[in-house]
Amino acid sequence: MWKLGKKKNPILVILGRKIVMSYTAKTTSLRYAIPKFSVFLRFFSNSQNHNAKSNYGFDAIGDAVALFSRLINMHPLPSVVEFNMILGSVVKMKHYSTAISLFKEMGLRGITPSIVSLSILINCYCHLGHMGFAFSVLGMVLKMGYQPNAVTLTTLMRGLCVNGEVRKAVDFHDSVVAQGFLLDEVSYGTLINGLCKIGLARDAFEFLREMEGQMVRPNVVIYNMMIDGLCKDGFVTEAFGLYSEIVGRGISPDIFTYTCLIHGFYSLGQWREVTQLYCDMVDKKVNPNVYTYNILIDTLCKNRMLTKANDMFNLMIERGEQPDVVTFNTLMSGYCLCNYVDKARKLFDTFVEWDIVHDVWSYNILIIGYCKIKRIDEALILFNKMHCTNLVPNIVTYSSVIDGLCKCGRISYARELFSTICDGGPSPNVITYNIMLDALCKIQRMDEAIELFNLMFERGLTPNVSSYNILINGYCKSKRIGEAMNLFKEMDHRNLVPDSVTYNSLIDGLCKSGRVSHAWELFNAMHYGGMSVNVISYNVLLDAFS
Repeated sequence: MWKLGKKKNPILVILGRKIVMSYTAKTTSLRYAIPKFSVFLRFFSNSQNHNAKSNYGFDAIGDAVALFSRLINMHPLPSVVEFNMILGSVVKMKHYSTAISLFKEMGLRGITPSIVSLSILINCYCHLGHMGFAFSVLGMVLKMGYQPNAVTLTTLMRGLCVNGEVRKAVDFHDSVVAQGFLLDEVSYGTLINGLCKIGLARDAFEFLREMEGQMVRPNVVIYNMMIDGLCKDGFVTEAFGLYSEIVGRGISPDIFTYTCLIHGFYSLGQWREVTQLYCDMVDKKVNPNVYTYNILIDTLCKNRMLTKANDMFNLMIERGEQPDVVTFNTLMSGYCLCNYVDKARKLFDTFVEWDIVHDVWSYNILIIGYCKIKRIDEALILFNKMHCTNLVPNIVTYSSVIDGLCKCGRISYARELFSTICDGGPSPNVITYNIMLDALCKIQRMDEAIELFNLMFERGLTPNVSSYNILINGYCKSKRIGEAMNLFKEMDHRNLVPDSVTYNSLIDGLCKSGRVSHAWELFNAMHYGGMSVNVISYNVLLDAFS
């Protein structure tokens, strides 16, 4: 029960002043945001803290405003509780500005706000991103003799987090805890979630431990936030440790717990752990969802275990989980990985039976598969079909087709397609340029290749180590070793670190051009750099010294 008219808590007043000064320095006058505080003081009297849960259900905002208008004109005025119910309903409909306007009207009519009313107002300002105003209302709460509860404080912390000020939310938490306010699991969950979302899962972990020190028991939702955050930050082992902790505490992991961990281990390529977690799910009678099944199927496909992947797909259907486009794309990708492109195409053609619409990646997977086995004409048919289905090919599509054309010796067509996207399609990236560079270098059209290489700079792209390796190898094969060495020196100027491919190409080229001493210097540089010389270059060096 909130009792007004008592002597104000000096700690609360000081805290209120500090908060308001901290968060309203950059805001405009509150005169146009909330009613003057004097309006409320005029009608200052005892009131009780009522439950803010709304009993009103409105189909439209107009209905809520109409009822509010009827209540505000009644004599005598209804209890503030009735108005709080309407405000709560308006907020649920996400009409935050309307709720603020209604609150102002209450003040003008002399209705003293309760802690619930003020908490609703704080919530509205938080949703609108007006954090300065929200904290000013907190100052009003303190001046009126109310003690902000965990709900009010959590609303402010959530507002800061949602508006990208997670660090300020942490500072605010530190202030209120230092003043002796008690927070609940929702408060801590808000901070943990905010920190995890900005990649600070380990900082969030400290709040998990603080909860326990405050005798606030984390629930599975909070543990899930932590596990998800740790996995996304790459701390999968620590996340698994939390999983073991919650099992030991008798808390039942749910589908989200398992899916986060499965995805974490999947990202690290730790397939055994993925499989073990799936078995644990089944043992605990936690049913995987489509997202979980997709990860499991992809894990099996990447390990070329296509029979088991198909079994998992069938099990998914048996358990009533509807596969989606990602499921089918994953299976198709697995087939193409093992060069079973015809099976992938058969699956592609069954999409309509499942009422699933192909996306760009469905086409990309098949196009890449066809190009890989040099069935370029079938890839081109699919490429042209995309335009008929209103799907827009992306740079992966174009790069794959260009690569397929180059590998089939149809360089002129590849160059034409490349020019098309340069003029108005999706902008070629470094990979696309490297594909064209490699094709031109392999047929020793080095002048065209270097022209294309220079075009990358003109288009604002930065060639990578592979770009230089392609050109260096091309120059070496064309016996233009001087130009190859110039590119090698240029790499250093551009802070690119040569790899074993760079050195092997140069060693081979230098030896074949009779510059064995230079080749030997590069060989020693490789050795001290911990890189390995390939068999061909090693044999070339041996022949040069024999």
